[in-house]
Amino acid sequence: MIKIILIVISATLIGLVITYSWFNRDSDRVVLTLITAMTLGSLGFITKESISNKIEIDSKVFPVAVFYGLPNYMPLNIKLPYSFDISICLQNINPEEIPKKEIVDLDFANKKYFDALQYLIVKTIFEKFHNGWNVKVKRIHTPNGVALSWSNSEEKGKEIKIQEFFKHTPNNYFVNLELQNDIPDFHGGKAIFPPDTSYSIETNDKHNSSLIKMNTKYISMDIKFSQSSSSIGIGEYSKLLDIPSALDRRNAGSVADKLGNSVYMIEISIKQNYWLNGHPEMKKHRNWADSIIELLNSQFNYEIIRDEHLHQFQLYGIEGIKSL
Repeated sequence: MIKIILIVISATLIGLVITYSWFNRDSDRVVLTLITAMTLGSLGFITKESISNKIEIDSKVFPVAVFYGLPNYMPLNIKLPYSFDISICLQNINPEEIPKKEIVDLDFANKKYFDALQYLIVKTIFEKFHNGWNVKVKRIHTPNGVALSWSNSEEKGKEIKIQEFFKHTPNNYFVNLELQNDIPDFHGGKAIFPPDTSYSIETNDKHNSSLIKMNTKYISMDIKFSQSSSSIGIGEYSKLLDIPSALDRRNAGSVADKLGNSVYMIEISIKQNYWLNGHPEMKKHRNWADSIIELLNSQFNYEIIRDEHLHQFQLYGIEGIKSL
């Protein structure tokens, strides 16, 4: 309210000066004074904004991990926030396509889990924004761990069907199986984004990477998802779950060789429109983008998940990290 009052006062003063100059426009002195004042004022405003205004940029990078095993490459029963959804995806793989090997085929696993996670990242966003885009999200601690609290505000937006969104990923294995057609609207089949949202998806199948670009008049957001590393065995989880490790050569060719893990990276970057940093709508658009960061970070960030697993293992042993 104070800002509006100050703007009104400033506009009134400028209006009075211009009115006075108009009535005395035949005076060279008055016209010259007006031009000088306006020029100096404009230069002062531009100089100050050039120094104080800046491009607001934010980014977040974190790993995503999956664990799987022979013979069908299904996820291991390790508690992950996305365990159920990724199992639904993987159980749709054509059995005839699964390699018949004694050791995990990392190339096969990398590609299938990349497609499954790419699919789930989009589905997760659509699930949370199916009621509206102007949301407030915060972390809360519950007896079962950390959860996200969502508060939606009614705001007109652009409704997008998930089927339309996935038309930009023609080489995704699970999209080609049309799993997205079975998602109800209220559970991620549609999403509401800011009114002027435009989007695109760039994929690089050779290097297992994709880039989702979402832009509004006020903000631009890039979500990059890419392959990072993979290996035989499941690392420290071998000890936690009491499974022989791939590093133990006495067990070479046994249980460890039938297990594998893949790690991917999510990189999210946000950039505000330099010319609209102070616009009243900027806060809502920035909050929308920040909420997507918070959502994906809490749902997929392996560093957070690992810390919680170690905590649960200390409390409950193996049962604390095993899924049903």
